[in-house]
Amino acid sequence: MFAIVPYVQGWVPPVAAIDIPSFAQFPWLGLVGWLVLLVLVLVLVGVIHWVRDTVDALEMVDEDWWVLVFGGTCGALLAGAMAVGWWALPGAAALLSAELFLFARRRDRLVPETKRFLGPGGMKNIAAECRTQWARAFVGSQPPAAPESLKDRFRNLGTLLRRSATKPSKSDTRSKPATPKAAEPDGTFTFLKKDGTPAIVIQPGGQARVSDNVRSAHLMLANAMRRGATDLHFDPHDKQYAVRLRVDGVLIDADPVPQEVARGVISAIKVISDMNIAERRRPQDGTFAVLNGDDKYDIRVASTPTSYGEKLVLRLLQTSGGILSSGLDAIGLRRKLLEPLREIIHRPYGMFLVAGPTGSGKTTTVYAALSEIDAKQHNITTIEDPVEYRLENITQIAVNKQADVSFASILRSVLRQDPDVLLIGEIRDRETAEIACQAALTGHFVFSTLHANDSVATITRLLDLGLDATLLQSAITAVLGQRLARRLCLECREPCPPPPGLIKKFNLKPGVVDHIYKEKGCDACGGTGFRGRLGIHELLTVNDDIRGLMTEQPSINDLKAAAVKNGTHTLQIDGLMKVIEGVTSVSEVLRVTT
Repeated sequence: MFAIVPYVQGWVPPVAAIDIPSFAQFPWLGLVGWLVLLVLVLVLVGVIHWVRDTVDALEMVDEDWWVLVFGGTCGALLAGAMAVGWWALPGAAALLSAELFLFARRRDRLVPETKRFLGPGGMKNIAAECRTQWARAFVGSQPPAAPESLKDRFRNLGTLLRRSATKPSKSDTRSKPATPKAAEPDGTFTFLKKDGTPAIVIQPGGQARVSDNVRSAHLMLANAMRRGATDLHFDPHDKQYAVRLRVDGVLIDADPVPQEVARGVISAIKVISDMNIAERRRPQDGTFAVLNGDDKYDIRVASTPTSYGEKLVLRLLQTSGGILSSGLDAIGLRRKLLEPLREIIHRPYGMFLVAGPTGSGKTTTVYAALSEIDAKQHNITTIEDPVEYRLENITQIAVNKQADVSFASILRSVLRQDPDVLLIGEIRDRETAEIACQAALTGHFVFSTLHANDSVATITRLLDLGLDATLLQSAITAVLGQRLARRLCLECREPCPPPPGLIKKFNLKPGVVDHIYKEKGCDACGGTGFRGRLGIHELLTVNDDIRGLMTEQPSINDLKAAAVKNGTHTLQIDGLMKVIEGVTSVSEVLRVTT
């Protein structure tokens, strides 16, 4: 019994006695234990809902397994608290923490770095996720999220590709991948056979009856085209396939794709490309085309066996619009090169060669030049391996190695078809080079490409193939050396003072060029600092001085000196001119020219 007596100095009120229980026998420990158990159960229920939302959003293929793990933990927690006692609660909390850690690590593989839980900024991301779940549970709506940046989408390419490996259907015990819904492209997507006939048409939001493998191939190709990729790689490894895109000449790694999904996609692509789907021990080549909305792409497919499985590489060539419709204006030629080059390609006879390493845009430049010639007034024939761009009113012939149809054999036959202009995809051997030179001397204009470092090296390369020097002197009209450099992103490029070496190279007065630009990186360019590519060129026009130096063993230094005297700017000089114009950077020019 406790007595509460109010007291003020100078006045004593009557004493009132109040009975208040002391709770001496109340089970405080049990109440605390039940509260802890209730909190853990509520946390587990919330975790299970969050796990379901996460695996649905990321299209994870092991949803049922994770839900079973956390649900089993919830059941084990209740059973352990009743059978073992409250001492089971700390162990349950530790088990739950370990499971959450493993699931978070699995989740982080499928999201951009800026949204990961385990890493820099992890606590901030966890707090943001908790706010989102709280809004869904108690407010009924999700707080507006910041728009996803291009950088996040760029890094999240692997997630989009992984979505093609969709969740197994609960009614199908074979764990068959289903088609994702979130990454559906907007426009109509049509697969075309190499003869141009439609093979599969996928409508936006439609319920087309296509296999999961075709749907996955559709999503991967659409995502690659959306990012402007020129190549799509499927590289096999021990338990998965690495998917990589070549964007602006640089390979970008995406998250890996499971073996079964990648093999299904490869099989679908091989069927569309008219390749032998059962042959995995020998290299194969194939082609097909797609219509992605209004854009048409010709796709070249090459497969090769490896120790871990079949590797597939797709070359994506956009044939609608772009460079082919704009001609030489779209390849980045300076006006001082553009005007003489146009005069060269309209000559009645001669040979024009484009030289550069693999992937330097030689074929595109040749096609751009060819598109400026009136195909209705000229009989134009191309010989290619394979045919990369489809052109109207032009006869295009593909080399067939299996039928023993080579460049040389086709070229002999074509010369009897009264051609005005010939395009030879690539000069690879002496026989093809000799026939091409003879065609250039007999009233035909010949376009071709050659693997060489620069325009001067093209002459020595042809001599190394065994051509007679006098034949070269008469046949070659001009050689265009080419590289592809990345354009600076206009959204984030930042000015910087020009290096002293640049000023000295051009013998400029101080202050004439007060600044140039360098790459920085932003959301618009995916953090690279570059968007798109442009050509860097050197045009060697063969005159009498250069012809006189074409001997069986020419001097490279003399040829270069004669070319510079003739007005030829080297690749590096042309690139540095574009640096001064602000379209690329010094580091990019040095990367592609040294």
